[in-house]
Amino acid sequence: MKKVLIVFSFCILLVFTVKSQYLELEDKPSFSERIFYGGNIGLSFGYYTFISVNPIIGYRITNRLSAGIGGNYIYMSSKADNNPYSISLWGGNAFASYTIIKELEEIIPFISSKSSLLLYGEYNIMNVESYYSDLGRDEKWQVNPLLGFALQSGFGGRSYVIIKVLYNFNEYLHSLYPNPVIRVSFQI
Repeated sequence: MKKVLIVFSFCILLVFTVKSQYLELEDKPSFSERIFYGGNIGLSFGYYTFISVNPIIGYRITNRLSAGIGGNYIYMSSKADNNPYSISLWGGNAFASYTIIKELEEIIPFISSKSSLLLYGEYNIMNVESYYSDLGRDEKWQVNPLLGFALQSGFGGRSYVIIKVLYNFNEYLHSLYPNPVIRVSFQI
């Protein structure tokens, strides 16, 4: 619980600091231009099946600060003879990102243009009742405060691919997100 409070306090402090430094967006975009959406999909088929769908919607608060919400759905199954299973997990998250270095290609020449380095934080909560019932545990919800860095690279217009390397401050033996948490997502 102490780790969750530290991450939450850090995010609140970051929002107030950034808000005082960057009050307006570049080029004064309209409300609809500040909204972005995207997410990621994970698939694995065969003896074990894993399907993950994670859509997001967010809002660019300033030229460096964005925040939003997302949904999470995970389906896992196994065809193992000794322990076949099929479970579905669902949940949501709230996230914020702050652009630390806006034009990364000026510092690192081999990085493509429209690349940025972000500080990324997420508060993820998942309903794990079906997952833990097989393990004999009575846990219904798993909270995962995640914090780390992301490399954002543009590939046309307002489209980006984002590679995140995050640390789960609530990792334990049966965590859904063991450290390090590495994700690749898309944003439009």
